[in-house]
Amino acid sequence: MIPRTADVVIIGGGIMGLSTAYHLTRCGCKNVVLLEREDNLGSQTTSCCAGGARHQFSTQINIQLSLLSIQMLKTFEEDPGYPIDSHWCGYTFILTQEDDIEAFEHAVDLQRSLGVETQWLTADALREQFPMMHLEDVVAGTFYAHDGLADPGAVVNGYATAARRQGAMLVTGLPVTDIVTQGGRVCRVATPQGQIATSVVVNAAGPWAAQVGQMVNTVIPIKPVRQQLLVTTPLPEIPADFPVVIFPARGLGFHREGNGLLTGMTRSIEDATSTDFTQQVDGKWEAMHCEVAIKRLPCLQRAGVVSHWAGLYEVTPDLHPILGRVPPVEGFYCITGFSGHGFMHASISGLLLSEEILDGRAHTLDINPLRIDRFQQQQILAEHYIV
Repeated sequence: MIPRTADVVIIGGGIMGLSTAYHLTRCGCKNVVLLEREDNLGSQTTSCCAGGARHQFSTQINIQLSLLSIQMLKTFEEDPGYPIDSHWCGYTFILTQEDDIEAFEHAVDLQRSLGVETQWLTADALREQFPMMHLEDVVAGTFYAHDGLADPGAVVNGYATAARRQGAMLVTGLPVTDIVTQGGRVCRVATPQGQIATSVVVNAAGPWAAQVGQMVNTVIPIKPVRQQLLVTTPLPEIPADFPVVIFPARGLGFHREGNGLLTGMTRSIEDATSTDFTQQVDGKWEAMHCEVAIKRLPCLQRAGVVSHWAGLYEVTPDLHPILGRVPPVEGFYCITGFSGHGFMHASISGLLLSEEILDGRAHTLDINPLRIDRFQQQQILAEHYIV
């Protein structure tokens, strides 16, 4: 049975909703109810992500989010107290277009000014480091050793376990059918099991955040974009210290997964053929991805496919998240739109939203650049490190 009242109702049981539930209850807000329509927590976007966590971004706000959130991931075994199988193997961005150099140089300067000591790599250095790759067209690259990987499922379980321990009620298999407002304020959330009276609703619905926004007659500019990943059979050619490798010109990426490789090729907003919520693997896209990947890493031609899957990015017009209260509806908040880097920023984002709800504003970091009204004010950010 669901409760009749709650201080906060969170819609969505992925990493964003769970991080918010954890931080709210950790800060003393015990009557928190999270509603997830699927049968399992973290079973949608979170379960489909690659688990990357990096500091290398091109806007100040994203770098700041990474600095805070990755530190929280690195201490996750102490707080909230759960092993997440993290590997800080570093991220290498390999540039193949001269036109990208200036933008990446500016980004590296910004990263260094904020304490992220990214290395600039020459084409010769990259060819020496990755002899198993075809890098004839490489012009430069970057590397940061404190980027890496963590297990998304473990982070979900860690936040869920701790949130429950701290008093949160996490309900699965129960969709939200409506959000009732009165006098411009949130007052109830409707479900097939009844209504919950509340003055605060958090929209953590990821790619479905726009549909939740419609319940309060608010436009949330989110577009679902299907992405795909696959994992190969073992590849002995790949060394144990192989970092996450990204070719930004094609959105192509690789990292070790067990004794094999996980690889994907990002489908851009422009490449997306539909705005529906299909999560079936697109065979034609996978074939194109594999062709591009094999040209870059020929040993893949001898590998088999252990598994493959598709999931959804939740994309905003400027590829930055929407975080904080959403006017004009009092009591309605968003934590969504992370455009492919939600897993790595979930820890700090849940804390920031909790501060906004409980204290009236986020104080660990200024979230004004991420408020939804930036779209009306044309204060659009530009992020070059989207993969």
